[in-house]
Amino acid sequence: MPDISPNKGVLYIVGTPIGNLKDISMRAIEILAKVSLVAAEDTRGTRKMLTHLKIRTRLLSCHKHNERTSAQKVITALAEGKDVALVSDAGTPALSDPGAELVKLVREANFSVIPVPGASAIITALSVAAMPADLFFFAGFLPSKKSERRKTLEQLAETPYTIVIFEAPHRLMNTLTDILDILGDRHMVMARELTKIHETVLSDSVSFIIRQLSKERVKGEITLVIEGAEEIRHGRSCSDPQALEKVLQHLISEKSMSIKDSVDLLVRLTGISKSEIYPLALEVKHKYSQSGKLPEGPEL
Repeated sequence: MPDISPNKGVLYIVGTPIGNLKDISMRAIEILAKVSLVAAEDTRGTRKMLTHLKIRTRLLSCHKHNERTSAQKVITALAEGKDVALVSDAGTPALSDPGAELVKLVREANFSVIPVPGASAIITALSVAAMPADLFFFAGFLPSKKSERRKTLEQLAETPYTIVIFEAPHRLMNTLTDILDILGDRHMVMARELTKIHETVLSDSVSFIIRQLSKERVKGEITLVIEGAEEIRHGRSCSDPQALEKVLQHLISEKSMSIKDSVDLLVRLTGISKSEIYPLALEVKHKYSQSGKLPEGPEL
């Protein structure tokens, strides 16, 4: 048990539902009812939840633009011996939501911080994704600018673990297109509006999900779970080297692509490891370079 001084308040980090209000824990209800103050990312949404629970605790706005100022108000309340709860719009605070800075400042001021576990879109989506989750990489929201988003995806391309990403509905199709282009046609789960009335979970290739979503206007909170590079390498191998060799010949000879670019493209599109494709590319170069059909280009 934490060492809690009777003369000091405690900051509780409270997980709240990501949709269905019935998912709130009994402990969370108890804490929200007993604290003197609830610091909330969106006071309007939190007030609706508290009203539903018949809780009238005072609210304090705490979002990414005023987190440091709000933290000082929380610390003042704690110094007066009052307990405070921190909540986000939905789910667990400080996970792609405000809260980390506030917790840091409260800890530095020597007050106790206690977690009250609750729902998380990350864990909820992983639980239905049927992908390895003993190790996974949470990337949060990707950058909104295309160039920065693609650069981030390039950095994720060789991540061996299952990848979890949050995305806004108005950017989803652009993000999926970039994922297909950079990560390849991997297996993916698109989870939308989890635990809500219009909950949707699509599990298929990136290209299939793009085709499905192009038929409708996507709304709501979205979590993407993407197959990791290590799973692709373990699950796929070159079953037809002759066909792959012909594709390499076409890319290098007729499309004038370099060895490096040809191999990188096939790795992304097929999921076959670079270690399998590269030797074939070298064979293609060896077989056809004497004919003058292959341009000289950088190797890997």
